[in-house]
Amino acid sequence: MKWDVFTIIEQMLILLTISSQIWIAVRVILNSSGAEQYVRIMAFCTGFLMFLISRPLGLTFADLMLRARVQEDLLSLVLIGGLLPFMIGIVVSEATILALHMGRPIPIRFMLMVAAFTLSQAAYTNFIALKTHVTTLDRAYVPNLCYAVAVGIWLTFRYRDPTPDK
Repeated sequence: MKWDVFTIIEQMLILLTISSQIWIAVRVILNSSGAEQYVRIMAFCTGFLMFLISRPLGLTFADLMLRARVQEDLLSLVLIGGLLPFMIGIVVSEATILALHMGRPIPIRFMLMVAAFTLSQAAYTNFIALKTHVTTLDRAYVPNLCYAVAVGIWLTFRYRDPTPDK
């Protein structure tokens, strides 16, 4: 594996996105108290468990990307590696914003679960590329890069802190 400037910038971008999402999740969890805080922590942990369940089924970005790469189908690579993660990034970002603005416990818990699931997929995509050597890190990284770009663009132009009621 050759590490060049572009690969390092890619990895820094995905680490920045992951750390930002973890920061948002921790902030949401800490803004609650008592039983609600406990339930939010459990929702986040449930997202990790959902990832572990989906992993044997081959439903992660990394598994789908590697399957499409083995078939050498360019359309599948574009859809699975680019369009699908980009759309998921937009949908997850918008749903998170709506849940935070609603301030209701169920949507916030659900988005914490989804956040943990997508964070797990991002980490696993890089791990599988480094461990299997079926493809290079920058190629397997495409889904994470598309997801990170979508989240970054959407949250930059869409997110505003909720205004307190007067």
